[in-house]
Amino acid sequence: MRGRFAACAVLLVLGVAACGGGRGTVRPGTSYDQASSRVVRPSTARGGTLRLAVTDAPVSLDPGDIGLAYEADLARLYARSLVTYAPAPGAAGLRLVPDLAESLGRPSDGGRTWTYRLRRGLTYEDGTPVRARDVKYAVARSGYTAQLTHGPRDLREALAGTYWGPYLDRDLDHFTGVTTPDDRTVVFHLRHPDFDFDQLAASPQTAPVPPAKDTRLAYEKHPLSTGPYRFARHDVGTGFTLVRNPHWRDDPNRAALPDRIEVTERVAAADLDSRLRAGSLDADLAGAGVQPDARTAILASPAARARADDPPTGLVRYAALSTGVEPFGDVHCRRAVQYAVDRSAVQHAYGGPAAGAPATNVLPPTVTGYRPADPYPRDLARARRELRACGRPGGFTTGIAVRGDRPGDVAAAQALRRSLADVGIGAQVTTLSAFQWGSTAGSPAYVHRHGLGVLIDAWAANRPTGYAFLRPLTGPIAKVNNPNLMELSDPHVDRILTEGAGTSDDRRRADAWAEADRAVMESAAFVPLLAEKTVLYRPDTLTGVYVHPAYGTYDYAALGLRPGPRTTASP
Repeated sequence: MRGRFAACAVLLVLGVAACGGGRGTVRPGTSYDQASSRVVRPSTARGGTLRLAVTDAPVSLDPGDIGLAYEADLARLYARSLVTYAPAPGAAGLRLVPDLAESLGRPSDGGRTWTYRLRRGLTYEDGTPVRARDVKYAVARSGYTAQLTHGPRDLREALAGTYWGPYLDRDLDHFTGVTTPDDRTVVFHLRHPDFDFDQLAASPQTAPVPPAKDTRLAYEKHPLSTGPYRFARHDVGTGFTLVRNPHWRDDPNRAALPDRIEVTERVAAADLDSRLRAGSLDADLAGAGVQPDARTAILASPAARARADDPPTGLVRYAALSTGVEPFGDVHCRRAVQYAVDRSAVQHAYGGPAAGAPATNVLPPTVTGYRPADPYPRDLARARRELRACGRPGGFTTGIAVRGDRPGDVAAAQALRRSLADVGIGAQVTTLSAFQWGSTAGSPAYVHRHGLGVLIDAWAANRPTGYAFLRPLTGPIAKVNNPNLMELSDPHVDRILTEGAGTSDDRRRADAWAEADRAVMESAAFVPLLAEKTVLYRPDTLTGVYVHPAYGTYDYAALGLRPGPRTTASP
């Protein structure tokens, strides 16, 4: 999941960054980054056509096969999950609220069983009723089939029992991880206690799918809608049109103001930026941000700058120090690197302040458990003391691995190399193929063989919680596609995360994630570099605009359109 940050205060009760004052409203002005913390140009006016575009195409529009944050944001227009995130900017947007369910989940059995009761009268776009068994089937097809592979497997990993999936085993009663005592009750049975399970219930994978309508991979062409819009047209790889669903009701979470939503795919990035600035396009669907040339022009113009936002994406760019490559088995050698890093130089390599803020935590400020800290400020004298402590007073040499398809990472690797040289640590930068990253940098054997002690990568969580961010980075070490690039095997971190998941109190759970963050930083194997930000541009055609912190881009279910003629000239 993705979020954003700029001059944020920390809301310690929730353990999240509260940019501004939660859900406020603001009228258009000259200030920058308004929509990160407030609703810009609030309105309840209905009508018009919302025009969206994307440079590539969504990987999938099937709610059970969605893996990207913007796809999950978009899916809320036609697919309702059991629970969802509150429709609000800032910290308030990370609060979970009921969606298809009448309430948030009811835990029992010490957090191993979670029960949801569906609202009465729910129907699909064709008027047929939504049943609990359709939710069970949706979870089964999304997590237990070989056909749907793009979405996370978090639900499958959490649920008890084994199952081969409904495409191989049509008897859904064999799927014991979810049971449905009646048409309105869905019960999840977990392997381990997890009091953050409502976060998983907010996944598009809990949006119901009637078994008779499942066309497997072809289902993404026309998912049966439970949301305010249904598909009128879908040319995969070209674009699609959403129109109103006449059977949508009882939904406080979606404003659904436009009558129609038109999405155009595979638009060149420069053309997309030009159309945004001219007002002939309303938003970039992917929320990827404008290109450098457009960014420079927008930030240089007071009028354009007032329509730009720059919150954090929830993605942290970092350097992992492989504890399996000497001398990084020694914590003092790792600390020497930490104190030597010039994060300002790294920030400049990525494009300056508009590209992100220097990161000093493992966790980004968009997840529960974030507490700002800076345990390793740049201090060359302390770096040299750590080198002496690890028996390398003259420094050492190592390799820095970086993906060749990421120019910012390559530039950051060079900036890091220069930082390390200031204390006598020599480093050679090696660019690796993006297609082979999982079998090179993601393979401990390859890393050890080639002496790649420093691995530059980026990470964002599937869900806006500290656990979701930290668990893959510190979990089991895989032979290939290894997310634990640090090769960190720390029982203390594992214990904190496990005990935190089994804690029912929200504050104590967030405290656990913060403690785990501190423990990983104490290991000195994770070198945070940049909390990414992306400059978004909103033309004055839009109303009700704010960045939703759970998705890191504008809340598509809240957007409306200003009445009157479209803007045709760029600012």
